[in-house]
Amino acid sequence: MNNEALENFLVKIDGEETQPKPKDSIAAVARSMKQELEEGLKEIDELDPVERSCGLIALQKRMKLGKDAFAKLVDNLVRMTEEQAPKTFKALLEYTKNVKPMIPDLLGVGLTLIAAEGYAGKSAFCYEILEAVTNGGKLFGQFDVEEANGLIIQLDETWNDYAVKQRIMDLQFKEKNWEIWWNFTPLEFPELKKYVIENNTKVIMMDSCLKIAGVSSNPKDAEFGLLIYRINQLAGELGISIILIHHLNKKEGRKTVVKEEIYGTAFIFNGSADVWGFWIEQGAKGLVANLKILKSRSMVVDINEQYRFTQCPETKRHIY
Repeated sequence: MNNEALENFLVKIDGEETQPKPKDSIAAVARSMKQELEEGLKEIDELDPVERSCGLIALQKRMKLGKDAFAKLVDNLVRMTEEQAPKTFKALLEYTKNVKPMIPDLLGVGLTLIAAEGYAGKSAFCYEILEAVTNGGKLFGQFDVEEANGLIIQLDETWNDYAVKQRIMDLQFKEKNWEIWWNFTPLEFPELKKYVIENNTKVIMMDSCLKIAGVSSNPKDAEFGLLIYRINQLAGELGISIILIHHLNKKEGRKTVVKEEIYGTAFIFNGSADVWGFWIEQGAKGLVANLKILKSRSMVVDINEQYRFTQCPETKRHIY
């Protein structure tokens, strides 16, 4: 080749093609993936409910992620929703002034996880909370509650099981202020959001976390993390309280609860605003129900605060 200018141009182009291209920072990649995941979820929400499960699989494939990588991305998404606690006295005062708890000293706005062993009475305990919400007044003889609309999503018990508890506990929900659903899937959040807005619902009880996630779901799966994320996102966006009932690992002679005893992974703890451990022990005068706060992002009560309730053996009701 005798054209010197052309030779120089080809050498330059060849050199540019072999030069390594600058890579995006890890932070930029993380933000991009988070955005793609959030936009994908919004797109899935617009599908027919039957099509949404296929949409979730399609989203994972479109992002070209394996199961473990997809789970890690979801974990990152959950962690990025963590609100940082105020670090100065002024910021703390401003926060507490603007955020009013649903039930002072007990239930804040956001996702509240209540974890207990099976047959500890956690469903009955939460029924009493929703009963008080629909009527207003005193809860457990101690907590002041303003009347509001409530919703129970019950997948852990049949309506026959509920009927037995209703009779034994003499539950008296104010009819116009509540509703109970016996079916729900994690893909029905658009319908749930629509219901909450149209009915001005302020408190939702979901029983239980595992049943709502689906019997085939593993707490280590990405889909499980997405469930926790979507619940917390819904509560934060609409300014409501969602009580999610969950399980503890089995333990003999339990005297307290720590976060490591919550069944599953960090998905659950990280995605919740407040986390309570609930357990039963034999007291001098009968059964005692214990409620201990393990995480208090809403600051509705100080961390590690513990309440003790007497449990009536006949009515299954609780008194502080």
